[in-house]
Amino acid sequence: MKDRIAELEAALRAQDALIAEAQRLLSDFLRSDGVKHDALIAELRKLLDGPQQREAQRLSREALGEDFGNNA
Repeated sequence: MKDRIAELEAALRAQDALIAEAQRLLSDFLRSDGVKHDALIAELRKLLDGPQQREAQRLSREALGEDFGNNA
């Protein structure tokens, strides 16, 4: 049971880190007149469709017992 809890905690922390980074990007964009929409979109896309997101998804699948191999 302790392993399962540790896996769930790791998955939640990974998802939380993604959300925090997306919030930071959006906050920076809203505070700055110099940042272009295209740059923001590129950064968000990289964040939400990149290796950090795939790792968070993998951790979540494993913690929930749904690891069907590398489907990312």
